[in-house]
Amino acid sequence: MTGNPRSPTHGPAARYRPQRLALATGETLVLQGDGTIERRDEAGTIKERWTTADPAWAGYAIRFGLHPSATTVPPRGRDVPGSKPPL
Repeated sequence: MTGNPRSPTHGPAARYRPQRLALATGETLVLQGDGTIERRDEAGTIKERWTTADPAWAGYAIRFGLHPSATTVPPRGRDVPGSKPPL
């Protein structure tokens, strides 16, 4: 098996590529592989953390070029009673 086991190529954690952005204040925004965004101070201490479920997440995710995705609806099966026209 090749590759880094800490950054999966499939599954839910593969959606986000870990990244760091330096801010003008000396702080850093860190995007984790699971989509969590952390604001860290100069020493690396986490000051704030946002998950993809947080309303404020989108405001910080845009800095990484990410946009919140709409909730998808699972498809319904073909054999749904009452969905076929009468013969």
